[in-house]
Amino acid sequence: MTIGEMSAIGVGWDVRGWQGSAQAVAVVGWQANSDELHWLGVSPLFRLSSRVVPDLAALLLPALHSESSLMQVTRCAKLALGIDAPLAFPRGFCELLAGNAQPCAIPEREIDNRYAYRDCERWLYQHYGKKPLSASFDRLGNNATLVLSMLPQFADLQLVPKQVPQSDRAVLEVYPALAKVAGKASAVRPELTALLPEAVEVGTDRYDAAICALLALQYAAGGAVSCLPPLVAPPAGMARDEGWIYHFARQ
Repeated sequence: MTIGEMSAIGVGWDVRGWQGSAQAVAVVGWQANSDELHWLGVSPLFRLSSRVVPDLAALLLPALHSESSLMQVTRCAKLALGIDAPLAFPRGFCELLAGNAQPCAIPEREIDNRYAYRDCERWLYQHYGKKPLSASFDRLGNNATLVLSMLPQFADLQLVPKQVPQSDRAVLEVYPALAKVAGKASAVRPELTALLPEAVEVGTDRYDAAICALLALQYAAGGAVSCLPPLVAPPAGMARDEGWIYHFARQ
């Protein structure tokens, strides 16, 4: 089956910052008629070039290896890029930088610091007990600023749900850790194990990129991939300015 026959394609990117030499990207396709997954490529670990402005091709070529495959993937009508990095900073932090900070008491819990965490991160903490790193307070800002600076180079892919509520060609923030049985270095939940490519090892950047690709694929397919769990969408009424962290529902 050719890439051009894919009904939807998911790209996963495990981000490693501006000078990072361990970027990893995975690409997976899905064919609606057969309801089958097809791994199109998983990159070796690589570093983005400092000679040109990085774009979507710079991410995809290490995984796809050819210009023809790149062209076919980027032409797919239903394409999503799932990124394991914050795609927005906390609202309070942005107001602080703009000189519009409001008086703030010292929060009892770190997760309640409006300069450090977004509403979507507090939602994850409340429902799963998972607390992501802070984009504004921790080293994760390295990854976040790289991705945010690259967004204009991602052709016509639109950032969901911050720019638009939904899109057939989307960029979305994903959280692979929530698809795992325990911590960051653990394996995925049993129902996902057989869906990952055999060549990726548990606990590696390539493994996380493949998980990101599955999350992106389910979004691109509109939730129609039967072997994948449904995605958890933003709760009704949650403001879109801080984005959302897409993840698989738990059984």
